[in-house]
Amino acid sequence: MTDEVKQLRCAVADLIGENERLKAKINWLEEGIEGVVGLVYKHVDNMSELYAEDELLDDLKEALK
Repeated sequence: MTDEVKQLRCAVADLIGENERLKAKINWLEEGIEGVVGLVYKHVDNMSELYAEDELLDDLKEALK
């Protein structure tokens, strides 16, 4: 195996690892966002505020994809 192929294999392995780390961060962020929205649902009296928070959550989830 040539050095160039070895370097490419290492680069691909690094990218796969970074991809997995980013997926874990996205999952962590989504869980945190949902937790915060859950708290908002408990403390908001005005339904229009609730819908605005729900739309924000959807926007944030979409941005994380």
